[in-house]
Amino acid sequence: METLRWTVGLSVSLVCGGIVNQYWARRVRKLIGDEDPQYRILIPLSLGVVENLFFTIGVAFDLSGVMIGMVAWMGAKMAAHWGIESKEHQVKNIETVRFLVLGGTMISHLFAMIGGLICSGKLWF
Repeated sequence: METLRWTVGLSVSLVCGGIVNQYWARRVRKLIGDEDPQYRILIPLSLGVVENLFFTIGVAFDLSGVMIGMVAWMGAKMAAHWGIESKEHQVKNIETVRFLVLGGTMISHLFAMIGGLICSGKLWF
């Protein structure tokens, strides 16, 4: 039963979180009119998997300070100008990228929390 919980929890966190995050990012870009046909999905998705895995395990084992770490990670990403323009990925509006980074991180952390709660058994049927 515990293996099933962990499998479902990690699937919710990593797979569902990645799918929802990418859908949201593409939808917001389309609504704003800042679509990029060469948008590279690999780097944001791989980083999202690593951060979701890290925070999911932290939530699952009920480690103290996980929520503070999530907020600190969001702050560090924003302070480091995460998602800044590069030569191969030009955007019309850098605020769009910053909004996507902030919103994407919040969505990612939401799925990490849900997955961690499933893994710990606190959110299980």
